[in-house]
Amino acid sequence: MYIIPALMLLAALGLRMEDPQFLQVFRLKLFDLYNQLQPREYQPVPVAILDIDDETLARGGQWPWPRSRLAEMLARLFNGGAKVVAFDIVFAEPDRTSPRQALSIWLNQPKLDVTKLTPEARAFSKPILESIPDHDEAFASIIGQIRDAAKDYGVVAGMVLTLDTGDSRPAVKSGFAISGDDPLPFLTEFSSAVTNLPAIETAASGVGSFNLTPETDGIIRRVPTFFRIGKQLYPSLTMEALRVFQGASTYILKSSGANMEENFGESTGLNHVKVGHLEIPVDGKGRFWVHFAPDAPGRVIPLWKIFEDDFDTSQVAEKILFLGTSAAGLKDLRATPLNPAAAGVDIHAQAAEQMLSGHFMERPDWASGMEKLFILAMGLILILLTPQFGALPGAVISVGTVLTTIVMSWLLYTDKLFLLDPIYPGIAVLLIYLASSAIMYLQTEAERERVRSAFSQYLSPALVEQLAREPDRLRLGGESRTMSFL
Repeated sequence: MYIIPALMLLAALGLRMEDPQFLQVFRLKLFDLYNQLQPREYQPVPVAILDIDDETLARGGQWPWPRSRLAEMLARLFNGGAKVVAFDIVFAEPDRTSPRQALSIWLNQPKLDVTKLTPEARAFSKPILESIPDHDEAFASIIGQIRDAAKDYGVVAGMVLTLDTGDSRPAVKSGFAISGDDPLPFLTEFSSAVTNLPAIETAASGVGSFNLTPETDGIIRRVPTFFRIGKQLYPSLTMEALRVFQGASTYILKSSGANMEENFGESTGLNHVKVGHLEIPVDGKGRFWVHFAPDAPGRVIPLWKIFEDDFDTSQVAEKILFLGTSAAGLKDLRATPLNPAAAGVDIHAQAAEQMLSGHFMERPDWASGMEKLFILAMGLILILLTPQFGALPGAVISVGTVLTTIVMSWLLYTDKLFLLDPIYPGIAVLLIYLASSAIMYLQTEAERERVRSAFSQYLSPALVEQLAREPDRLRLGGESRTMSFL
């Protein structure tokens, strides 16, 4: 009676411990539903997006713009009181519109025979144009001036980590302290990077990766806080913007095994990361759960407005500004639980909003262990009690347990922003109950059939059916009773 339900319990636990991809996606879809039913309410914090939208491109021309124009933009922003500008863009190649670069391209045209230029043209071309300030130098110069103005003001350069072979490495602008177990085995590893021009990267106050890693179904729910190339750590664009914003110099990474970090016997990797006064909960791989909010007008500033004479500088004063694009033609659109085509820069900004406001949605490191323990405990209870008390009490217990776990999961989400999965444990409990009930039913029917076979030749059919329904009335050797007859 107990063997098959017990085997089902072991199978349910084994499947949960293996956690195949379809189970992960199923669980994540449930968390998407939670986010859709109760999204984060947008609250103004010192974070905004400078959006290269379609109107900006219509007004200012195709992207990329000359870096002299971007230098002008930075001057306007920081003169208006902005604290940090983080680029969701990498400046990996020289500005082709720069006079020096344009001359180099022109002189190296395959069909251009520079020997046929007049002496006056040759004399004019190189020295005169090379004396004109280079756009990249002007851009790097103003970035350096901003960095030197104050330690909590600056530009964060973006970069892209890749799996390509190569020895390109981004600049490291911060220190790292590790508390607890080594987190490196848990972090996403890359082998190279697409970096900015050396002058730009040197001048920047910070350098952060804007890599976003979608889940297996293509939806972004978590953003990495740190990456690695070999043994070297690199921060995300969001983390680096927060570091510069606070004037901090070091990150602290807290892993399982650190003081006050519980892991219930599991090797869970990272638990928290700290920068400045912000302590941020992350999962074992250093990923931060984003509790997405709907689009909010107060979050986004179209980039073209920065160049208007009547621009209200209070929109950028004392803020972190993430510069990126929502233009469809620039192809930086990502799927989130709330938006199938969200701008990548919006995801960085929403993560920063949460971190600054202390609004943390998390799947605690004990959640997985607790879900497995729940399956084990309820499975054993049903296996032991269903044969004793019957199918109906077992049904009440199992259905009541499933409904309770769903309600508790929702309440923990709405109250604590904890993400616990009630669906798989609930399905496992129901299947174990059904298995116990089915085995009990089959055994009861087999017992009734034995009674019918044994007594059908000796007793009336009605009495045989009565004994089949109530086999406990059978007594070995018969039954003696004291009776009175009138």
